[in-house]
Amino acid sequence: MYKSTAVKLFTFIFIVVTLYGCDIKKEKFTTRGWDDGDGIDFPKRNSMVDDLVATHQLKGLTYKQALGLLKYPQRNGSKEKSMEYEIVRKMDGIDTIYAKSLVLYLNPDSVVSSYKIIEKDNKEKLKLKFEKQNAERKK
Repeated sequence: MYKSTAVKLFTFIFIVVTLYGCDIKKEKFTTRGWDDGDGIDFPKRNSMVDDLVATHQLKGLTYKQALGLLKYPQRNGSKEKSMEYEIVRKMDGIDTIYAKSLVLYLNPDSVVSSYKIIEKDNKEKLKLKFEKQNAERKK
């Protein structure tokens, strides 16, 4: 029983260290590199996103220009007009541990009015989940 808990704790710590302990290799942005991936995983985006926002004027791009630069987004916002490009998604089974996305917000004329890089970190939620599972097993 303790061995199982130790293995889960080690796995959790390994995932957190892997996510936050590694230096990200920086790369120059290219449209081809940004779009490189299988539709679920885009391995070059995280290393390119800093160069993208530093060297390209995203604000003011038309919808068509944004598609030319970044290709098709993974999600489009329906409430507010937006285009979301997934940069990183780390999973543990069906649970998302960490997600990072670039969101372009469009004005009524379909011109990028602003953008934001959004990060969602669920490590505390998962820690509670593992603790609850371990408590249930001890019963």
